[in-house]
Amino acid sequence: RNESMKEHDHKALRETIVALARETGFKVLLCPEDMTQMAVGREMLWDKLPADVRERIVWREKFWLTDEALSVYVRSAGLFGSEMHSPIMAIGNGIPAIVCRFEQQTSKGFMWRDIGLDDWLFDLDVEADHARIRPAVLDLARNPEAARTKANQARTLVRQRQKHMCDVLRRELMG
Repeated sequence: RNESMKEHDHKALRETIVALARETGFKVLLCPEDMTQMAVGREMLWDKLPADVRERIVWREKFWLTDEALSVYVRSAGLFGSEMHSPIMAIGNGIPAIVCRFEQQTSKGFMWRDIGLDDWLFDLDVEADHARIRPAVLDLARNPEAARTKANQARTLVRQRQKHMCDVLRRELMG
């Protein structure tokens, strides 16, 4: 299944990287979140980029640990990709993050809807969502203050819900 879906699941991301490099002043860092994604990320993203675009792209050759990743994310305009851990770390720090999920990732991506980021959640199994990814990423890049405001609103909502949960637990456990 993975082999048969590789191009399908990476094409919209690759096209978005190309648009971001050509239409904005941003550099793009390609950094797979998981060691198992290093080879496929190189094959399906980096190796297939046009030469003029590669000049604006940095390929992270080695896998990195969470602290290094987060130190880069907090200095970025935002991120997009098809995993959840980096977007969660980003939103937790007020950094905009767009999630592109697919069926095999279970339901974890749907948490974006729960925190008010449903227009930053894309389903790669839904063809109509493919065309929406590039405009969303370009909007994030072109409107950084609005994107950070949205990310901070989601972070605030999560913190409110965590506080409420802890208050309920405290009441129930303390009797």
